[in-house]
Amino acid sequence: MKIGIISINMYSKYLNFACPLHTFAFQQFLLQHGFDSTVINYKPLYFNNFDMKHPYDYYSSNLIKLQAMQNKNEKKIEDYAKKASDWKDIYKEREIRYTKFQNFIDKYYKKTDFCYNSATLETMDPNFDCYICATDVIWKNEPHEGFDRGFFLGSSCMENKLKISYSASRGVNFAKTDDEKDEFFRYINDIDFISVREKSLKNYIEDNSEKEATIVLDPVLLHDKNFWNNYVVKPNETNYLFLYYVMEKSTDTINEAVKYAKKHNLTIIEVTDRPLKNGRITDDDVKHKYIYDIGLEEWLGYIKYADCIFTNSFHGSCFSMIFEKNFFVGKRNGDKVQHLLESFNLSDRYFGYDTSNLDNLSDIDYSMVNNILINKKQVSEEFIVNALKSPVRKKSTNYDIYKKSQQFKMIYECKNDFNFDISKGTLTKDSNNSIKYELDGKVKNDGKYKLIENFKGWNLRVKIDKNWFYYLSDGTFADINNINKPLYVLKNKSTLPYFPVNGINTVIAEEID
Repeated sequence: MKIGIISINMYSKYLNFACPLHTFAFQQFLLQHGFDSTVINYKPLYFNNFDMKHPYDYYSSNLIKLQAMQNKNEKKIEDYAKKASDWKDIYKEREIRYTKFQNFIDKYYKKTDFCYNSATLETMDPNFDCYICATDVIWKNEPHEGFDRGFFLGSSCMENKLKISYSASRGVNFAKTDDEKDEFFRYINDIDFISVREKSLKNYIEDNSEKEATIVLDPVLLHDKNFWNNYVVKPNETNYLFLYYVMEKSTDTINEAVKYAKKHNLTIIEVTDRPLKNGRITDDDVKHKYIYDIGLEEWLGYIKYADCIFTNSFHGSCFSMIFEKNFFVGKRNGDKVQHLLESFNLSDRYFGYDTSNLDNLSDIDYSMVNNILINKKQVSEEFIVNALKSPVRKKSTNYDIYKKSQQFKMIYECKNDFNFDISKGTLTKDSNNSIKYELDGKVKNDGKYKLIENFKGWNLRVKIDKNWFYYLSDGTFADINNINKPLYVLKNKSTLPYFPVNGINTVIAEEID
């Protein structure tokens, strides 16, 4: 069986250390249990054309475009100017960190060469028999973007294949309207075996559907410290407190780390995913070193050899447990960190804004933690192994019902005026006398819409999510910059074909020259 893993792995705007590590951990765990898999090189819907190596270049170039627009968005201009400035300050350090991340991925991942997104998974088939969406906040309702279909295994190439979710999380952003809730559960109901990371998500799924959800461990916890020791680089520093935070406003975590370091005469090693030049510690009375340009192995090393750890990170907490460290956890939105600590009887390590008892805490009883971990590993292992040994899907689904209900914008582009009815649409001409006619309202994807008469015929450009494709004569799609087959031609009095894909945004009928 060919298994494809889709997760947040290579594409993290802030180069979060956990993203490559949890996917690597999951792929290695499957391999240990006899299942070969391939990580799908998948760029999330919200990623756009973000430059991971040089974020400054991305924000500065887009800032110029924003400033040149006639209707300026001053708030967005201010936001991009701030981000450009911040990333410029660590231009070289970011480049180094990015290279170290890529080196790890290239060395340890088995992955697809092609980079897919939600649109190309509608038009191209990676040819896997089973798809697993794996861990972290993949089921979030991204502001301005919505749910990412690929992370829900809702793409056309995955239809009627075995679908499994492993340790999925939704974070703090989820369905807010009835339509969004319907969309969420349309995806969920098509997944054969569901496991999640947090109890709140399990309850949400089971309270609103007939699906069962199993709580399993995040993949990094499927391996013990002996496994992770193989990927650790020992730091030069000794006698230090490791401070790792993943939100810019982490005041409580930082302040308590400073107090603790002073009291215990420790140097603070400060690391974050934020674009900060010198970190956020300004107290001259504490020994302090800020580092940005480290890789995954170095990050693991700083955790393993720390005297103490302060973090607000879920995976910072996970690796603190793996390496059996004394650690404290600060305020974080959502419930994922609290759920993790609660499930290992470590809720007292979470101080949030209550810092009164840090020095009065007992040492962590890691024999107790490891006993809990053994039981949870067994549940997690049984879930994924049993799911993968399931020979067939539980049911076969007719996806055309939903696809035919989709509606999209319909536009005509031509040189000739075909007596377009301006009472039913908007007609514009550019300086080259090219005509654009956009229908009012939307057209349904049911194969019944009759195109305006044109004896020369029409070619079709289709926008799926954010990508443009030409519709080809064999009923497939090709990127508009990579056409290797004849285009589909609609002759006079033709009807628009039914497109068997999701995410259709716009269709353009283009007059044949």
